[in-house]
Amino acid sequence: MSRQEAPRPKVAVIAGGGTLTALASDPFEICDYGQAGSLTAADLIDRCAAMADRVALVPLAFEPRPSFDMGPDQWGAICGLCAAALAEDPGLAGFVLTHGTGSLEEAAFFLSLVWDLPVPLVVTGAQRPASALSSDGYMNLFQAALVAAHPQARAEGVLVVAHGEIHLPFEVTKTATFGLDTFRSPDLGPVGLVIGGQVRFLRPAAPRAPRADWRVLGALPRVDILYCHSGGDACAIEAFIAAGARGLVVAGFAPGYATGAQARRLETWVREEGGVVVMASRGHGPVVANSRNDGHGFLPAGRAAPVKARLLLQLALAAGRAPAQIARDFEF
Repeated sequence: MSRQEAPRPKVAVIAGGGTLTALASDPFEICDYGQAGSLTAADLIDRCAAMADRVALVPLAFEPRPSFDMGPDQWGAICGLCAAALAEDPGLAGFVLTHGTGSLEEAAFFLSLVWDLPVPLVVTGAQRPASALSSDGYMNLFQAALVAAHPQARAEGVLVVAHGEIHLPFEVTKTATFGLDTFRSPDLGPVGLVIGGQVRFLRPAAPRAPRADWRVLGALPRVDILYCHSGGDACAIEAFIAAGARGLVVAGFAPGYATGAQARRLETWVREEGGVVVMASRGHGPVVANSRNDGHGFLPAGRAAPVKARLLLQLALAAGRAPAQIARDFEF
């Protein structure tokens, strides 16, 4: 049977926004764009007509936003959109979501914590707008669709695909502002590759149950991130507490420390005011328990980067989990 005659897997595409869908007035413009217009999911599929003999792409309507305006409300709506589409068409092999790269790792991580559908969701983006010569967006979309249609992806849930690599949401991070190979998993590397039209998984992910039900998830508790630097005081901490923060994630000095003034104020907040502090690092690598932070009542973030630790802490606080339970949440 020829490729044209073989049944094609069906993948739904959601254009969540971002550089992959952006248009500039100049094909050489890769830094300042977004004012000339943007592409819908249907537009993207039309522009990728050459892949129609491999995967049947189906557009889903969604109001796109730039990455800096995406958050749990939009990500929850995406879950609902996918659930409705799968109920209407159980033959869907998976979904592809385009997302701005600025918060793509946060989006993919949040979605991985709540995703409970039996097909995969693959998140992708681009470093160059759709109008640019040598745009990476179309290849990323093509590779993401191949991964979403791959049978092994079903067990992985949510994945990130970019520049020919497949990453787990917990591990992946954006490392460069303009480089095409910006998405990396610094600790363990990608879980798979897309070479030509072939998807190759290199290692399986450990199955994880959803941490929360997106169907009933309301507004999340406020959690802020304190970025540590030399000479840092408690000014930002006071502002976060005054704003109603229930938890704070500290992007601390590696391997996970705050200044003495910050640690003293945070300890008081934990001991006397019921705050929850998770100690992460502003660099790469794990933050583990130690006598200093234990003495202050701070929880170690493990391998979670600050932006991901924030989302994990928000969901834990929303569920009413105690500090000892929250500490176990970070054992990835």
